[in-house]
Amino acid sequence: MDLNNDCNSKRGSLSDLRILDLTRVWAGPLATRILGDFGAEIIKIGDPRRPINTSSGVNNKLSRNKLNLALRLDVISGREIFLDLVKISDVVIENFRPRVMPNLHLSYQDIRSVNPDIVMCSMPGFGTGGPYTEYPAFGTTAEALAGIPSLMGYGSQLPMPTGIAYADPISGLNTVGVLLACLRQRDIWGGGQFIDIALAASPVCTIGEYFVSNSVTQTNPVVFGNRHPKQTPHRAYQTAGDDEWIAISVTNDDEWRTLCSVIGDDALRDPLYCTLGGRQAEEDYIDRRISEWARGHSAPDIMNLLQNSGIPAGRVANNRQLLDDVHLSARNFFVQLEEYSYGSKWYEGQSIPGHHVEKTRWQPAHHFGQDGRHILVDFLGYTDETCRTLASDGTVVFGDDLQIERKEEE
Repeated sequence: MDLNNDCNSKRGSLSDLRILDLTRVWAGPLATRILGDFGAEIIKIGDPRRPINTSSGVNNKLSRNKLNLALRLDVISGREIFLDLVKISDVVIENFRPRVMPNLHLSYQDIRSVNPDIVMCSMPGFGTGGPYTEYPAFGTTAEALAGIPSLMGYGSQLPMPTGIAYADPISGLNTVGVLLACLRQRDIWGGGQFIDIALAASPVCTIGEYFVSNSVTQTNPVVFGNRHPKQTPHRAYQTAGDDEWIAISVTNDDEWRTLCSVIGDDALRDPLYCTLGGRQAEEDYIDRRISEWARGHSAPDIMNLLQNSGIPAGRVANNRQLLDDVHLSARNFFVQLEEYSYGSKWYEGQSIPGHHVEKTRWQPAHHFGQDGRHILVDFLGYTDETCRTLASDGTVVFGDDLQIERKEEE
């Protein structure tokens, strides 16, 4: 065994990267968390006057494997610290409105002047140009502007949101891919880049087929709810148990015949239903027959029975059931982290197997400002006396002994 390669695999495949993370909420923090899981050194930088709320656990799950620096960027001394960090970093990522970084004198041009090879990624709601550029945005409003809710729901009912602020995770995942591509280009040809990722644009890229359809037919898509225009039956059916459901998708006539054999309902064997058109004509009746059968069985039993017969089916799982899922457990998906304020908690791991940092080495979310002294002294060579001065004027808030010592002196 190559001990050096083994050591690198424990550190993660991105262990040679340092990323300055100014993002908040979900999309940006998700991107940097993924990069941190794969070994990149993430320095999470937040304004000391606006500490991130950790009571819900949402920010904690997005802040694992990150160092934490509480730094004011609106004062000269804070900007100088930030630019010193830029000199020794590979990436700067932020999701302020476009005017914020230039107003702080930290535009791409300012940052590039101290590190020409830096890759800067801006993730404002609507990008850095266009008539909406200074509008605020969150995942729910961004997915609405992208048209996602118009494709969901039932008939003439109100448009239905996804419930997960779809734009955020899509933008976060897009950011990971684009950043890695830009870093590869830098390593081959040299030079940094500026990346403009609009939160509201990312979900639009997932519904391109509807643009094509509209350009041909000049009509808007029909909302099908649980159903599918080219697959029948296709919906979620209630099963035995309290609020338990199974999703079934029959994609062709062969699967339909198999489903009829599994259910054993002679009424469904009518030759009329052997084709998609015949099934669609009697879809309500077919759904009622399947629903009657499904209520007599548990969702996990139906899923295993149908899947083993070659029919796509999945239990509609809730959060608790996901934590107990045998398949995810067998793949070692979840990770348990001991948090400083909230004790032991389970979080999702990485859905992408690869050279991420070994989970035994993963770190829970650090305290606000916890790593300030480590970053300033060990990375930048500042003295403890300088750190005390920065603490006394509020430029940096330290979550370590320096902060305690300053309070004692007061």
